[in-house]
Amino acid sequence: MAQPSTPEQSAPKPGARKALRMRFESAERFRKEYHQNIARGVLFVPSDGPHAPREKIDLVLDLGFSGKSISVSGEVASVIDPPLAEAGGTSAGVSLRLLEDASRLRSTLEELSGLSLGERAPSGVGQRRLAARSRLGADVRIETREGRFSGVTANISYAGALVLLWRSEIPVGTAVRTVLSSPRVELELSVDGKILHRTPCHDGMVAHGIQFHYPADRIDEVTSFIDFLQAFDRTRRRAVISGDIGESGLGAILEMLVHTAPSGTVIVSRGREEGKIVFSENQVLHCTLGIVSGVKALSRMFRWERGRFEFHHELQLGADLDAPQPLQAAMMSASVQMDEMGRIGAGILEPTDSFETLSERAAELRDSLSPLEREVLDYAVEGFNVEAIADVIAEGDAEVYKALSALLEQGCIRLRRR
Repeated sequence: MAQPSTPEQSAPKPGARKALRMRFESAERFRKEYHQNIARGVLFVPSDGPHAPREKIDLVLDLGFSGKSISVSGEVASVIDPPLAEAGGTSAGVSLRLLEDASRLRSTLEELSGLSLGERAPSGVGQRRLAARSRLGADVRIETREGRFSGVTANISYAGALVLLWRSEIPVGTAVRTVLSSPRVELELSVDGKILHRTPCHDGMVAHGIQFHYPADRIDEVTSFIDFLQAFDRTRRRAVISGDIGESGLGAILEMLVHTAPSGTVIVSRGREEGKIVFSENQVLHCTLGIVSGVKALSRMFRWERGRFEFHHELQLGADLDAPQPLQAAMMSASVQMDEMGRIGAGILEPTDSFETLSERAAELRDSLSPLEREVLDYAVEGFNVEAIADVIAEGDAEVYKALSALLEQGCIRLRRR
């Protein structure tokens, strides 16, 4: 893995940019880093800091395997300070948005490295990288005579634990062995017990209350281990990464965050608007923006050119959850919807625009309209504006805007005079 060079992190002269260095000893490691991050214009650089969001950085990419190096300009998008890194069991550093032209940078890197960077890295590299990251929170494994179940602890005490299992249910009264893993060190604690209660909760999740049973000679061992887990959890809940969305966009920031932690909650705000993205183990568990949810909400937030984000390590799940879906697939779909909105020129309609219905023309053409166009027409008749129509219809915003444009072209509706 590329490592920062300590001398490059010394305090700069007044008015000078800070400098960081990443060194790549092998061509294969550089190729993977290029396809996973550099090609997307983002990069996580280990560093003890201090750094500030939007700070300009001169980053030296040291291609040790070829004996060449290049300096590129970057801007700090988010910061993981050393205390936060220690709490999360990960690396301190900064997420940079690269300020270089992507095609020129690729050509220069190919020339310096002697590599062809046109082909993407093999699929699965990103998943393996995420899996290799340090765990956050207390992982738990439940062992019974019938099998083993993996989950996460929602609460834990000396007397027992509340454990969430995904689409798995263990009958009340079942004798179990609970195996807790430390998030900071390679240690485990095994405690016998039984299932006291079982409650279905969030979509697919089932909460199991477990009562611990352990002899008196293990009291010190069990209590000290659980004290450690609780102290870590308190520290983790105080740890927040925050910053501006800026020109890099939420998509690039989210990509960087999932490389930092396997799970967490991203709160995104712009003025009075606030959205939430909850992810865990490469799955989106919850994504909302106002009354809109899922990929449609994610796509809208991807289009924001300004705003703020906060990343919390805990999972802030609401009562109403969408069906979990693969994180990378959701991000890809949201990006496609965002690009589609850009292509259709959504600026011709403002969110506050409303319509007058030309009743005779609408009645004449209604049978020839598509189901989506008929649905959009019905809301337009009721006086809904563009924003409200897009909110209440399940299809992506681009499809709603296309339907509105088609109805305008066919003379079924016209913009209401202001």
